[in-house]
Amino acid sequence: MSRIVFTVARGRPKYGRMAMALARSLDLIGDTTPRAVLTDLDGFDWTRRFAQVLKPKEPRSALDKLVALEETDADHVLSIDSDSLAFRRLEPIFEALRGKPFVVVGHRSAEGQWHGADRAAICRERGLESLPAFNGGLIYYERHPDAQALIARAREIEGAFDTTGFERFRGGASEEVCVALAMVETGLGEIVPDETEFMNTAVGLIGPLRMNVLEGECSFVCRRHAVRRVRPFVFHAARYVNFVTYWKQVERLEWLERYEDRHPPGYMSPWQKLERSVQRRYLRWFRGRG
Repeated sequence: MSRIVFTVARGRPKYGRMAMALARSLDLIGDTTPRAVLTDLDGFDWTRRFAQVLKPKEPRSALDKLVALEETDADHVLSIDSDSLAFRRLEPIFEALRGKPFVVVGHRSAEGQWHGADRAAICRERGLESLPAFNGGLIYYERHPDAQALIARAREIEGAFDTTGFERFRGGASEEVCVALAMVETGLGEIVPDETEFMNTAVGLIGPLRMNVLEGECSFVCRRHAVRRVRPFVFHAARYVNFVTYWKQVERLEWLERYEDRHPPGYMSPWQKLERSVQRRYLRWFRGRG
């Protein structure tokens, strides 16, 4: 019953930096779940952070994140977008979702705009009460006929995306639309609420985004539905890839790797040694007074 964390890094080199940062953040907090990356990028030390490095066999797809059952022997897959950072170990997510063939994090809604379409109009046209509304930055799926059927239908929808009534995303199909429509058409898949804190994108941020990989901190107040303080397992940067805050964390993780390469285990800097010497002498003097 093997588990993997699965991510995709295709196209521009920045996606390689992002995927490596995700893996480094998992190593930093001591998460030991094996990882696999689907990538066409060279110049990255993939095998240092990923147990499996997979080369794409097909043209780029919005649903690349759903190929893990075909490309690996894993039975439980936690697919995380490369522009994410982990701040809590992932074991509780796997345990909470085990036995659920396909899971997204979000809610159901029949209101508002979503990928260029009016949800209410789409629901009327399709005879639905609501649509799954979620961010695809974290998707859980298992080696189960239900998950495989849902993924197969999502791929069919991707192939006919222009008939869905939704706008293309960055020139291609939207994975979220494909998955959401596949869920309602097949009746398969589950939605777990944002309150699980498995993943959050800080939509509706109120005040500062407190994020520091060195201190293991990621917390913020946001108003997606109700105003709430959030401390997610996984922070999906999404729009924040255009903010300095996210890239500062990426750079800190890269610096830590360089530090690891240049210093042996248990390394103590000259300043630490000097401080230890001074404090040891002080302690001897202080004890001598007693």
